[in-house]
Amino acid sequence: MNINPFVKAFMASFTKMSVFAFLFLTPFFVDSAPPPAAIPEELHDAFTLNDTIPVINIYRDDSRSHALIYTNELIESFIEEAKANAMKYYGLTDLYLYEALDKYLPHVVGRKVAVLGSEIPWYESILLAYGAHPTTIEYNKIECSYPGIEVLTVDEFDANPRTFDAVLSISSFEHDGLGRYGDPLNPIGDLQAMAKTKKMLSTDGLLFLAVPVGKDCLVWNLHRVYGNIRLKMLLQGWQVIDSFGFDPQDFEKEACEGYHQPVFVLKPNQNAQD
Repeated sequence: MNINPFVKAFMASFTKMSVFAFLFLTPFFVDSAPPPAAIPEELHDAFTLNDTIPVINIYRDDSRSHALIYTNELIESFIEEAKANAMKYYGLTDLYLYEALDKYLPHVVGRKVAVLGSEIPWYESILLAYGAHPTTIEYNKIECSYPGIEVLTVDEFDANPRTFDAVLSISSFEHDGLGRYGDPLNPIGDLQAMAKTKKMLSTDGLLFLAVPVGKDCLVWNLHRVYGNIRLKMLLQGWQVIDSFGFDPQDFEKEACEGYHQPVFVLKPNQNAQD
């Protein structure tokens, strides 16, 4: 389902300057290890947009001092499952992703594709099954020797940035800035990740994005759920050229009812400021 008409109406009430002022006038915040079990008092208003977004407390510490290990055997088994269009860790989101990759195949086959955020090599394996050349960029260190996969930490990429033909972010940006994975606390970490992604895309490059969609909510420190408020902010400066599995009725679902992760296909809006 193409959602251009929806996005046009959805974004109409949201001015550019409201996002850009919030994005660039808000300072970065420092690392916190281990991640705090509650939102620091001095950051509460920034994380909740002055109590506009409710908070549910569910805490996890998934930061690591040791490297993740992606074995060749695991990747081989994942590639075979991907070729059969298997659903794994995000259920229907995987089916939406297959649809998106099938439709935009020229942006994937033989192309350099970045995977932003990774705990298991599932999406790298899907890209390999589609003939892409994946590069994983993750806060935590990953050890992987599988031919065709490159792995970098965020620091390693920042020290030597490059561009990609496409970027894949499946259930990743909603975690940025919450500290759960060892990342710095930052109330706008997700928005800054989207801004950074623009610079990672080559000309005509696409971002395949999945985040939880429902009523706006911050589940501390698991993730954000994107509703009428935060999703507008996340998509500001991007053109939504397609979506798979998106339903506006998702905005009526409470976080505790189970959220939905559609896949959006985006490209930078050339008329927007960086």
